Amino acid sequence: MQLLRALPILLTTWYCLSAAPWAHAEAASMDEITDKPASEATDAVDTLPEVTVTDRKIDAPTPGIHPTLPITTITSEQLQRLQPSHIFDAIRSVPGVSINGGPRPSGMTFNIRGYGDNEDVMVKVDGVPKGFEKYRMGGTFIEPELLKSIEVQRGPQITSGSGSLGGTVNATTKNAEDFLKPGQHYGAKLKFGYGNNNDEYTRSYLLFARPEERIDILYNYSNRQSNDMTLGDGTKLTNSAIASISHLLKVSVFPTEDLQLVTSIVKFDDTGLQPYDATGGQPGFFGNVIRSVDDLTWSETVQYDPQSPLVHVKATVGAGHTHLQDVISQEMGSTFNPKQTQCQGLLYLPDPSNTTFCRGDLTDTYQYKTQTVDISNLAVLKESGWLHLSLLAGFQYNASERAITRVYQNRSTTMQSTYPDGFNASAPPGRKSFEALYVQPTLQMGQFTLTPGYRQDRYQVEAAGGTLALLQPYDQANTIKFKEETWSLGLAYDVLAKNQPDKLTVYSNYGQGFRPPLIDEYFTQGPFSRCRAQLMPINGPDSRICGDLYQPQRSETTELGVSYQTPHLLNTDVWFSGKLNVYHTHTSQLLISLREEVDGTISQNGWERRNGVEVESFLQYHGWYLRSGYARIRGEIFNGQTFAPLFTAPGNALNINLGVALNKQLDLNMTYRKVSARDILLSGDGTDSSRYVFGQQAGYEMWNAGIRLNVNEHLTLRLIGENLKNERYRLDGSMGGLGMYGPGRNLKFLVEMTY
Repeated sequence: MQLLRALPILLTTWYCLSAAPWAHAEAASMDEITDKPASEATDAVDTLPEVTVTDRKIDAPTPGIHPTLPITTITSEQLQRLQPSHIFDAIRSVPGVSINGGPRPSGMTFNIRGYGDNEDVMVKVDGVPKGFEKYRMGGTFIEPELLKSIEVQRGPQITSGSGSLGGTVNATTKNAEDFLKPGQHYGAKLKFGYGNNNDEYTRSYLLFARPEERIDILYNYSNRQSNDMTLGDGTKLTNSAIASISHLLKVSVFPTEDLQLVTSIVKFDDTGLQPYDATGGQPGFFGNVIRSVDDLTWSETVQYDPQSPLVHVKATVGAGHTHLQDVISQEMGSTFNPKQTQCQGLLYLPDPSNTTFCRGDLTDTYQYKTQTVDISNLAVLKESGWLHLSLLAGFQYNASERAITRVYQNRSTTMQSTYPDGFNASAPPGRKSFEALYVQPTLQMGQFTLTPGYRQDRYQVEAAGGTLALLQPYDQANTIKFKEETWSLGLAYDVLAKNQPDKLTVYSNYGQGFRPPLIDEYFTQGPFSRCRAQLMPINGPDSRICGDLYQPQRSETTELGVSYQTPHLLNTDVWFSGKLNVYHTHTSQLLISLREEVDGTISQNGWERRNGVEVESFLQYHGWYLRSGYARIRGEIFNGQTFAPLFTAPGNALNINLGVALNKQLDLNMTYRKVSARDILLSGDGTDSSRYVFGQQAGYEMWNAGIRLNVNEHLTLRLIGENLKNERYRLDGSMGGLGMYGPGRNLKFLVEMTY
């Protein structure tokens, strides 16, 4: 919180540091200006013949494909066409991206390049990192109706930092300026939708205003309610109903032409009967729970862009919380709270005077809080003709804290002693924070670009609550500190001259990344600890808590690629943008490989290797467009004892989206998706006593389509068909396992009214 209060000082200091050393660069000598003789103003004027221009301007589209980095942006236009039910659907067609778990949104996690854990893919909403550590559950709570765009970064980027071995998903919410027409001060947009697969009803109320020239205001309320979804074979997926409500409040203030202040508040609420194991999708071993989620994120973003090449400042301060409660009754088949047949509620039928036997419901409560500061400045140090030199520098701070309790309805039951004061040693509370500095100069010399980068992260992870009492008798550290340095390098060469409309670029990127252990991994005790007596009988810690035995997991990625963009493909009116990217990633010090060798030494020498190909393209011809993407990943894993195929890799995926705007009132689109078979882990943990057993999950093909009709400027109708062939298919399972069946055919009808 001290850092949050110090933001004005940090901004002022950064501005001074950026501008002071280069202030002299802004002083440019001016040639003397002499007035021309008055006679020159009266020279004869030649009149040229009249010329009629018949060429027609073709608006440049927004393909969302970065020419030299593995970054793809889902634009507002694409989101409007898709009308996704959740954020995971919105990015499913991005090369290298798949979805693990599901099919409920609370059980889904992003899988980017075969990294499928929550902690391997960072998610940001309006610049604020979101994170939620809970066993077998997704952690992304946001309604897609609130989003303007989604940027997907594959692989670690210097501005993303730790927790992004797979990549980063940057979600940006809507602004009032996206809806206000020239001269308009107030407006509203109402949307109502129905999906027949699960009787899903959605309604959205959007209000936007510009009460004063320098103030924009937007408020969006979204409500999504549904019954259980229907699978491809006609059966119902029990406990998959949705009941969520979302709010977005966004205020933009423009005090000057150079300064912009944006305040964003996003709130999400969800409740319903769900499996405890949300990523597995079935009640299974853990049974069902009544789960409620309250998620809130706020951010304040400052952009300062004066008329100086040395100062382009962006600063984001934000915070948020996720409150989750699981209520587990004895009727839900959970091993955590098995049924007591001799109890009626809290009443022990054989002896009502016994008030310690009947447990009642079991309640898990997670309270997760985050704080963040992100400041960056882009300084253009030199720009003249063939030479361009700039420097991107930034500071980041993030802290996340979680408090967890497990209590029985009857606090007097003898079973509550297993969780003293609500403390669950298998889900320890704690706090994790980091401070980071990074610099990334960019040097362009003619057609060649060099972009090196350096980042330093300083981490601190602290135990809390009952864990402190478990560590104290053994003088084991309850605070873990470490520093990580990562480097990056980008090389690019424009084959064609920069003044040419066609752009052909070959490039290579190298980047390092790391993933710190979770609080769960550092400080858990019990059956989930890798330092329990059965696994470390000789030199394991006496507390059976691993602590600083863990080393951060690291990765190195090398990429080669070529991109091409032209407004006139083969001298026609076809606008084209495409990119081919191949990569190799080596991940070392796998956290799952921490173990004790036969001789008692502690090692963490597991690794993963990935080789992948990603192809994406966008083509537009007048009202027609074609967007495509393809990805393939192969790899292997060594867990410290066993070599195996990389079973977390998704199947090869091909996505093709074809659309046409027949006129201003009507457009059509169709999407084809083909996913190949993938290797899956059926059982085993790769040890000598539990060998891996592999199988294969079948691939599938899917067709989606959409129609948009603008009846008039105030009324728009949309009809969207998902899984039109009613394919019975499986999603990718969590942790490389067999996936759940996905939803069957769904027809969605939406009505939009704009005022």
